[in-house]
Amino acid sequence: MLKECGSRRVSLSRVEVSRYLSPQVRRLLLARPPFLEEIQDMTDEALKAYLMQHPPVVYEAKRSAHGDPLFCLANLNALYIAKNRFHGSEKVRVTLVEAPPSQQTNAVALFFALSAEACHALSPNEAGHYVAALWNELMSDQPALLMDVSERFSNKTTFCDAFGLNRRLY
Repeated sequence: MLKECGSRRVSLSRVEVSRYLSPQVRRLLLARPPFLEEIQDMTDEALKAYLMQHPPVVYEAKRSAHGDPLFCLANLNALYIAKNRFHGSEKVRVTLVEAPPSQQTNAVALFFALSAEACHALSPNEAGHYVAALWNELMSDQPALLMDVSERFSNKTTFCDAFGLNRRLY
């Protein structure tokens, strides 16, 4: 798995979604159902508190110079919320990780998302399709990573049982 390399505050304009994430995985990661329907109703202070709790997880290009973009592969929703609300010069904290091999970027991003959702208090009625889609994508891309999240994620039946989902629906 990836090695954490610390954190730092950077301008939003320096952070981009990883170019190695496929459009399908990018859409899936942004499909997480929000609890609050109108995020824009939240105050700047509340959104900044959210970003402190869920900083974008980024990596640097292998031969990066200072000022080059950082590539986001986890907490994409936090990045999109920040970019839609704040100016590019606004500084946000990011968590830095080692750059994954480009062919593993989708799997690493899905691993991060599934591990986060397994710990969040989401209603299966609201998020069942989302977590099942994460499991399906990771199962088809790199099934061994599912075991790195939980031994119960090795097959569809135990995965659905872990989340209290009806496996016939997914």
